[in-house]
Amino acid sequence: MVATSKSTLRVCCISATIIVLVTIAVLVTLALTVFKPRDPDVVLYPVGLAKLQVDDFISQDSVTSEMVMSIRNRNYASFEFENATSHIKYDGKLVGRVPIVEGTVPARSAFNITAPAVLRAKRLRENPNAINDIVGGSLNLTATVTMHGKMSMLNRLIKKRGSVYTQCHMTIYISEVPIRGESWCWAKLEM
Repeated sequence: MVATSKSTLRVCCISATIIVLVTIAVLVTLALTVFKPRDPDVVLYPVGLAKLQVDDFISQDSVTSEMVMSIRNRNYASFEFENATSHIKYDGKLVGRVPIVEGTVPARSAFNITAPAVLRAKRLRENPNAINDIVGGSLNLTATVTMHGKMSMLNRLIKKRGSVYTQCHMTIYISEVPIRGESWCWAKLEM
């Protein structure tokens, strides 16, 4: 009878060890593949440019245009971000701001943020390179924003703080009627 209890105990210990090792292997595999944080895809659409004219950049102190930032979250976690401000620069100097209101980007889906971009046309005109670009028909701008927030997954069971750093290069074609723009963005998620 003693021999049977020893062999039963040995089988139980081996079975428990195998179950624990398999569980650890599955969790590590999931953490390194499915739950691995991925950078979001960001696209900036300067949709309000069609309402502007070249004279607005020359005669007014500031020009307001509506911008849409589309964020595609490729992660299995949602991202809840705080209020932020995007800074628009020309030739390394601040020429505009875009206020971004807090929100939540759902897991594995897209989210659009619509906000007014205020460009300081007066600051643009003070830069001699900008005058040449305006006469030439296009402006090259850089917009940067850092969005701080929380990532949560598994129905808010797992939460972690993180930040998304985004930089977009925009070209505004002011010689075309209507005025239009293009952008190329890059985003980095850090946790």
